[in-house]
Amino acid sequence: MSTPKLYKDTVTVAVGTAEDNFVVHKDLLCFYSDFFRAAFNGSFEEATERKIKLPDVCIQTFESFQVWLYSRTLLNTEDSANESGHATYLTFTALAKLWIFGDKYLIPLLQNNVIDAMHDKNEKETNNPVLVIKMAYTKTLPGSCLRRAVIDILVHKAQIDGQPGSMIAPPYLNWWTTEALADALTVMASSWKSGLPRFTTLKNERCHYHVHTEGEHC
Repeated sequence: MSTPKLYKDTVTVAVGTAEDNFVVHKDLLCFYSDFFRAAFNGSFEEATERKIKLPDVCIQTFESFQVWLYSRTLLNTEDSANESGHATYLTFTALAKLWIFGDKYLIPLLQNNVIDAMHDKNEKETNNPVLVIKMAYTKTLPGSCLRRAVIDILVHKAQIDGQPGSMIAPPYLNWWTTEALADALTVMASSWKSGLPRFTTLKNERCHYHVHTEGEHC
């Protein structure tokens, strides 16, 4: 994928209200994003000045995106290994912010890599994405891949029974929205009808949670 021609011209991305400047290779950025391709290759001011401002983007999110852009990794580069010596992924919150960033700036491969990382993280670690529920349900549209992935992971791998420690008991209940609870109940009912054992992940292919154009699949 990455060829020398993608590493010629550079552009500046001013991130956040403080406008921290990030210099990235234009063609590499445009290769992955229809948004940036239109901005830097069209007749817009950004194409002339070779600079674009993203005031609503968190600096940490763009830093993680830049790492992914050049390395295609979503591992935590600041803490590359846990006590077992294995690389760790970014937090679920950081991953969710990246997915939303990819949704806004039309970077489907980033979104799909984030979903895969969430599933891998869920399989290898004890954490779950309960803290990103409200973000997923306020920052994405109904039926989004992020919503579906988060709810499926929680329903099939976390404790949701109202008992102490449950993901729907205080203080975790504050992270849920009414819509998220309704979606979780729907998934739970479907699992109960199909006889799926508790704490068992659905055998959905990763593609089920990926962003694709119509007729496209992994």
